[in-house]
Amino acid sequence: MKSLANAISLSSVSSSARMRGRAWLYVFVIICYVIGKIGQVAALAPVLSTLSLMAIIVSLPVVGSATRVLTALFLGGGTYMLYWKNVPWPQYLGAFGEMAYLLALIAVVPILSTPVKLGGYGGAIQTALRGRVSGVWGLNCLATTLAFVCGSFMSLAAVPIMIASLGPIVGSYPIRNPVRFMAVSATYGYVLSILWTPVSGVVGVVLHSLHVDWLSLFPILFALSVAALCSNWAIFYLLGLFGRGRSALITAEPTQRDMASPVLRLLQMLVVIVLLVIAIVFLEEWLRIGVVTVVTLVSIPFALAWSVALGQTEGFLKEAGSQLVPGLSRMSNQFAIFLSAGFFAKAMHQSGADHAANMMFLSLHDAVGTQLFLTLVPVMALIASFLGLHPLVAIALLGESLKPEIMGINPIQLAITLIGSSVLTYMLGPFSGTLGLVQSINQVSTFRLSLWNAPYAAGYFALLIMVILNVT
Repeated sequence: MKSLANAISLSSVSSSARMRGRAWLYVFVIICYVIGKIGQVAALAPVLSTLSLMAIIVSLPVVGSATRVLTALFLGGGTYMLYWKNVPWPQYLGAFGEMAYLLALIAVVPILSTPVKLGGYGGAIQTALRGRVSGVWGLNCLATTLAFVCGSFMSLAAVPIMIASLGPIVGSYPIRNPVRFMAVSATYGYVLSILWTPVSGVVGVVLHSLHVDWLSLFPILFALSVAALCSNWAIFYLLGLFGRGRSALITAEPTQRDMASPVLRLLQMLVVIVLLVIAIVFLEEWLRIGVVTVVTLVSIPFALAWSVALGQTEGFLKEAGSQLVPGLSRMSNQFAIFLSAGFFAKAMHQSGADHAANMMFLSLHDAVGTQLFLTLVPVMALIASFLGLHPLVAIALLGESLKPEIMGINPIQLAITLIGSSVLTYMLGPFSGTLGLVQSINQVSTFRLSLWNAPYAAGYFALLIMVILNVT
């Protein structure tokens, strides 16, 4: 028994060491990308490529079978394209590291949620939800709005925060299916924020692919997100009227009223969001290194400054230290998928396959016209998401394949189409990270979650098409 216990202990230590090793390798990938991007150090390109290949290799043993299959398809497809084009073998390595920018963004942005935890903002959210609102419809309006605000700077962390805040409250309202209510309101509010916020991976991918300025997109995307939020409220109200939850119009009394008003805390969050956006815009204008890199650079210092203002410097250092490396060790799926997809995209470019793909899309564009073609893009992205492709990967590959200057499409119009399409896949795609996270919290299948989101996604899709067709 003693030898068995020793063997288990050694196995645990070895597994922990491997996790730390993977995490530090991921850290080096991110640091290498950031330094190379800021300093324009060309000598770091082969180092980044080598580290990216190593990151894929060490990730494969610990990822799921679906991730392994997709990674193998991307690596095999990219290798075949390079071989078919007779690209010299030494250049194969240079194709790795193409989507390191996205991994850097995904790894660092969650740090922005640390001051929210340290400052007790989650309690303020729960207090606001406990306040007197006009029945279930009013609760839905408030919940989706708060999820929208939180998602604009906390990214995916907004979803579990909102579900946890709603959990103790929904029981005091006459809601027919509380789990559905929590899942839909938290998910829908969050995904609308990633339409416009500069911390969004979706926005980062499209800006990187199409070389479009964020400020030129912001007014349209923000207006679309607000309009879609209002459409959620209207659809929720109509569903209540037509019998899916007639009790949604009953006014419920709150179970508890905290003495301290949450308004001040929520206003602080709004001010922080405004300051974050201003800082990002200012630094991007000054440094000219792209919004994605600026967000990666500013997230940790901004979260630290916020924590210092709250008097939580020590708490931030402790929380960030316990979050960064362990969090990176759990990103094996993302590193395998995104880096292999980046290799595939780079191989398309080096082999000229992206030109062939663009010509195929151009033929479809010429056959159906610009307006119908753009309305088909969300459908194509949604089909790809149901086939198991992550929304960010699907949009990245579409961004690499669609050349607006060749197709005669306004780049801003195409950028809005791609960003809006990816948001639709986050609402409905069963393999998106959003529905997967909600599934892990509520133990409801992603396909059922997709069905629950469908009426609201239909309203959003109608608004998206209207915006796409009216942008010139």
